[in-house]
Amino acid sequence: MRRLTLFVGLLVWSGLLCPAPARGGGFSNVDFGTRRVGMLAVIAHPDDPTAIFHNPAGLVLTPGTAAYFSAATFLFDVGIRLYDSQGVLQPDHTISPDTAMGVSPFLAVTSDLGTKRWRVGLAAYAPNVFGTSLPEDEPTRYQALDVMFIAARATASAAVEVDPKLSIGANFNCLMIHMKASRMMNPLVFDDPDRRFDETVWASDSRMELSGFGYTFTGDLGILVRPLPSLDIGAMFASGAPVELEGKVTLEEPSGDVSRIGHTTSLAIPFTLQGGINWKLTDDFEMAADIRYWHYQVLQEQRTELDAPLLGRTEFVDPKNYGNSLNVSFGMLYHVNPEWEFMLGILRDWSPIPTPMVTLDNPNRDRTGVGTGLRWSINEDWRVGAAFERNWYDLTDNQESPTDPPTNAKGWGSNMVLAFDVLWRL
Repeated sequence: MRRLTLFVGLLVWSGLLCPAPARGGGFSNVDFGTRRVGMLAVIAHPDDPTAIFHNPAGLVLTPGTAAYFSAATFLFDVGIRLYDSQGVLQPDHTISPDTAMGVSPFLAVTSDLGTKRWRVGLAAYAPNVFGTSLPEDEPTRYQALDVMFIAARATASAAVEVDPKLSIGANFNCLMIHMKASRMMNPLVFDDPDRRFDETVWASDSRMELSGFGYTFTGDLGILVRPLPSLDIGAMFASGAPVELEGKVTLEEPSGDVSRIGHTTSLAIPFTLQGGINWKLTDDFEMAADIRYWHYQVLQEQRTELDAPLLGRTEFVDPKNYGNSLNVSFGMLYHVNPEWEFMLGILRDWSPIPTPMVTLDNPNRDRTGVGTGLRWSINEDWRVGAAFERNWYDLTDNQESPTDPPTNAKGWGSNMVLAFDVLWRL
């Protein structure tokens, strides 16, 4: 049981970083609004209330008072096999999640308050609402079974048009995180990882479940520059912040005995830098490019403190060794006529997770994606849109995992994003 308890900390962190849908930089989903999903480049010209997230200075592009709602659904297709200690892939078939999906809703109201230069906005949205279930009758039961992760934000935003060529904006955010994760634990498997492939061992498994909740506050600063009437340049800085999750670790042993202990897990949310350009080549055609940078270098280790000693241990410190991350995207928008807009885009995203640190419940890899979408201005008051995005993750092939049991695996992954939005000018 001593070795069993050493992996409480691993479960804490892996549960927090479960694979979220189409995440930029590995963890942060940025797919808000059909312009972003369809065009994939939006920072320099966020022409709806999702400017609150992408670049608050862009609120000046939405005059009057507007109510807005968007939602994206993420569907995953993943398959993996595990390496045993001899480098042989096990089992003799591909393992896929029973379910793996997420949603990202966004609700906002913006207004110019009857002025020409000022904009304000309020938004509630969820960068990550994700859940996955892995089969209980596969050796992956020792990495993860059920994982749920929710990251939600409430944001107050303001922007001002300093002059026709310069606008600035700022956000104040409250970020709330809730997670729940479970996995099987067995000291026999920790002594000999190959025994996870022996189903006769499974009867002696203990089920571990971890849950936690925490919140913190962050701020954003955005700028929008228009050196030419046809050229927009945007940039934003999003601050990082520490956050602590508090909750319970529950262990149910084969005998039916249940033990519970509290934990506090300290996280570090990295700061983000992003910029973009949007060039209106003609009255009907726009091209754009975005770049987003996440400073995940701050995640070199993860620390979990227990409320009471557990077999002599009061904390767990797990190496992460994360690097920084980058997302680059290019897109175009064609005004078919005054009512209809057509969008296309392509992206490349580099994950911050080094190959040895890849886990089944956080298998984020570098990815390539494409998007397309349509928006329809029904009249002066209503606009609706729909978009589709497809992402392909680089092949996972990891034989250097430091986790116990090791997450040495080979596999593939992709996802689909289906999005829609509605803008109502009040």
